[in-house]
Amino acid sequence: MFEWVKRQLEKIASPTLDWVQIEVTTYCNGACIYCPHTIMMKSWANIHMPIELFYELIPFLTYTDLIYLQGWGEPLLNKDFFEMIRICKDHGKHVGFTTNGMLLTENVIRKLVGLQLDIIGISLAGTTPGTHNRIRKGTDLNEVISHLEQLCKIKAEKNSQVPSVHFAYLMLKSNFHELKGILPLAKRVEAKQIVASNLSLIVDPKLSAEAIFNDTVHTHYYRTTLDELTDRAGRENIVFDYHGPSLDDASLVCRENVLRACVINVEGEVVPCVLTNPVLSSHYIFKDRSLPLRGMSFGNIRNESLTRIWNKNEYARFRDLFDPETARRPEQIRSEMPQCCVKCYKRLGV
Repeated sequence: MFEWVKRQLEKIASPTLDWVQIEVTTYCNGACIYCPHTIMMKSWANIHMPIELFYELIPFLTYTDLIYLQGWGEPLLNKDFFEMIRICKDHGKHVGFTTNGMLLTENVIRKLVGLQLDIIGISLAGTTPGTHNRIRKGTDLNEVISHLEQLCKIKAEKNSQVPSVHFAYLMLKSNFHELKGILPLAKRVEAKQIVASNLSLIVDPKLSAEAIFNDTVHTHYYRTTLDELTDRAGRENIVFDYHGPSLDDASLVCRENVLRACVINVEGEVVPCVLTNPVLSSHYIFKDRSLPLRGMSFGNIRNESLTRIWNKNEYARFRDLFDPETARRPEQIRSEMPQCCVKCYKRLGV
């Protein structure tokens, strides 16, 4: 009887979330020049989420319709990845993940199509091999596109509409001009959505100059180009979404949707976003200052339920700081925010 009552109380108190992001690995087969995995290589902890821990997440799948299996690593490297997708699909969930595309062999593609995976995101940093391969070292654009063309063929063969292909393009000063080629590339592999994002976590001072929001002389050019791409994409029935090319110091809006989503990291820690993931432990650059990069966790699902963690007073107080309906003044909100949020480019609109 006690266990039944406990389950009912958990059900009543459980949140309804837009998505739950689960980090299944911190291993990666790439060496992107901007990634903490590459820059912190000597101190980086390579960990796979064990399937036993993933099983403990099953009760929490009811909190959302979308499970995104992604963190600071290449998901396809986890040997239990397909089983993780199967579990989520068996519970009626939409499932997605982002990949560098190098491991999308025919066998892998057939498994993903067979599992009815909903979304596959492809990370890009250029639309020509020279640029993309220079930035995303260890990957090859021609090979990635070839894999996606094979995905199109296998989907047609199986008469399947999924997985839907999404592009995740990292905008840098040195590759921004290649965005002009993103729509033809998307049409070639039947991509339905493009998200153009900024270098919002800078862990190497030399990369500060690559952030387009630091290139204030050309802000108008960046914004005009992005607006034009949005219009062109709309005419092609492709969603093009981008984050602002300039900083808004007054912004109190977190682009990571901390009010209605959470991240469960590779060790079971519940964190507000990937930038507060405890696997990150070093320094980052914010407005030319080097600051400690410290993780933030509100609990671990090995020890307590996600419902209990979500409803903790300290987690609720944290989320309230980003509630647009709060009556508190901006300066009061900023004074109560963790420093990692106050000094975060995501909060400033990028």
